[in-house]
Amino acid sequence: MIIRIVRDGLMRLFGRKPKEPLFLLVELLGFEPRDSELYDLAFRHSSVSKTDKEGFKLNNERLEFLGDSVLATAMSHYLYQRHPHWNEGEMSKRRGAIVGRKVNNAVAQRMGLDRLLQIRREARQGSTDIYGNTLEALIGAIFLDQGYARAEAFVHQRMVPLFTELEASLREQTTNYKSLLLEWTQKHHLTLDFRMLQEPKRSGAPFVCGVYVDERKVGVGSGPNKKVAHQDAAHRALLALCQADPSVAEELSIPQGEQGLIDLP
Repeated sequence: MIIRIVRDGLMRLFGRKPKEPLFLLVELLGFEPRDSELYDLAFRHSSVSKTDKEGFKLNNERLEFLGDSVLATAMSHYLYQRHPHWNEGEMSKRRGAIVGRKVNNAVAQRMGLDRLLQIRREARQGSTDIYGNTLEALIGAIFLDQGYARAEAFVHQRMVPLFTELEASLREQTTNYKSLLLEWTQKHHLTLDFRMLQEPKRSGAPFVCGVYVDERKVGVGSGPNKKVAHQDAAHRALLALCQADPSVAEELSIPQGEQGLIDLP
């Protein structure tokens, strides 16, 4: 009976013909849903809302709200168990990094949720956050359908490996090393200067930038333009400072053994 219900729900959800694979959702979740309508709702964007008998619009926004809290709790539990010596601030910072919006969106797309989402074309082009929102709605659906333990297991077993795999590459795109370095030097009343050491005279040659703290060169970086060269130089300067003095990593709220939070190689 449950197989037929899941099959029928998947056919409605994905609009697939009977001869095509019908159990993609089961493969994604790792279990058979009890209420397939919850998952249909989880993948329904507000741009394609349904209306119930009382005139209320039905979409995944309420499930998203619920799933956001479940995800935060599941990750808090994961970090509490995995890092018994971290304080509240360390756990909070790590949780924020590992479920940040860009990482969340990338995880959702890696899981294939972008292909399952029911949404109008113009709405899909409006924001990439819709995929992370869908992931949270899916977690909300699991919670209602199977309970918290199953939802937490889904986060720990299916999502955490993808979170950690994708986090480093996404962090490289979003971390502002120059701002981090500026904050640190201002805190210690040190001078910070970025000096162009090389500006290309031919097309394709790199810009080279040096970082000086109190007139001492602490890092050199390069890039196809000045902005990228500045960021690369700041990145290398932070690496050098952390290697020379571990307290720098502590001041930047990087837990011991997790200096990768600023993507240091």
